[in-house]
Amino acid sequence: MYDLLYISKPELEDSAQKELLEKIKAQIEAGGGKIVATDIWGKRELATLIGKNKQGYYVLLQYEGPGPLNKELDGRFKINESILRYMITISVPKAAVKA
Repeated sequence: MYDLLYISKPELEDSAQKELLEKIKAQIEAGGGKIVATDIWGKRELATLIGKNKQGYYVLLQYEGPGPLNKELDGRFKINESILRYMITISVPKAAVKA
C-alpha cells in the first residue's frame, strides 16, 4: 500500500480541486490501483514559500497498486502545473510499527 500526499495551488476553486482529485483517482485506477482512503486536509500554511505561494491545498490518498504505477504518477505530477509538491511513500501498517 502507498501514501500519496500532494499540495495543489490554493487559488484553485473548490470545483477545480475536486476535478483534480477525481482525475488523480482515475489515473490510479486506470493503472491497476485501488483507492483505499482519501483524506482532504484543505488549505494550510506552507512551512516555506513554494514559488510565490504561502498556502497550499493538501490531500492524502492511500492506495494499493503495482510498483510501475508510482513511476507513471510521478511523471504526470511533474508536468501538472496545478501541483506544487507531491510525495509517494510506502505505507507502513500501524500493527507493524513498534513503540
